[in-house]
Amino acid sequence: MAQRISIQHLLGSFLISTLILSSLAADLRRPRQQLRILAVGDSITEGAVPSKGYNHPYTIELKQQLEEDLQGTRIYIDNEGVGGAGIYARGFRRSTTIPPVAAAAIRSASDHNRPFNYVIVMLGINDLLREGKSAEDVKSGLQQIYSEALNAGSNVIAIPPFPAPGFVSKDDYKEAERKKLADPIKGMAADANGKQSARIIVMDLEADRFNFYNMDPSERSRWLDDGLHMTEMGYNILGRQIARVIDGDWKKRR
Repeated sequence: MAQRISIQHLLGSFLISTLILSSLAADLRRPRQQLRILAVGDSITEGAVPSKGYNHPYTIELKQQLEEDLQGTRIYIDNEGVGGAGIYARGFRRSTTIPPVAAAAIRSASDHNRPFNYVIVMLGINDLLREGKSAEDVKSGLQQIYSEALNAGSNVIAIPPFPAPGFVSKDDYKEAERKKLADPIKGMAADANGKQSARIIVMDLEADRFNFYNMDPSERSRWLDDGLHMTEMGYNILGRQIARVIDGDWKKRR
């Protein structure tokens, strides 16, 4: 009798183990959902930390946060930051402006049937400070990148450039042009949204935590490495801020 119960117990355990293994195998065969992100911009996107001679891009923290928040989703991020580049300004080590870089990445992804879900665009400070361009000049180039992304079915995360207190004074005309740029970016979002499923999400972070002119010198030094580029802490906070927005929008769309 005891032997019969033991055999029945073993058979039951075997069947349970088989069902568990079958379920695990089915999970492994099931394709993981993918979230694909393109980040385009200048040395801020590149993550330059000049005093330390290396890059610490916000996309590192962005990926880590999204992997925590969206478990079971494969996160892919292509960082196409080019130091010194802009709509008109050419990069220092890579002699190109950003519009062709963005267009090539967006088209390549679409051609391989792997379009980006989000394209993060943080751009314009080199055009405003180095090239002396106006906010209106920069707007036209940004519009080109936004349209390229939207036409490919990608949502745009549009981030106006941050203040650069180490490079330009608060009352300089170049700073005035930088401050003007947020409004046309919001206007482009208002015009585009609702016309297609993809949309422009504007993150005006200066109005939140990134108003460096309003910080005292000790606080500013925690955020900024050289008055323009951020510290590792600053880039990490930026990555978390963007992750929060993408996470919320992504979940609404599922």
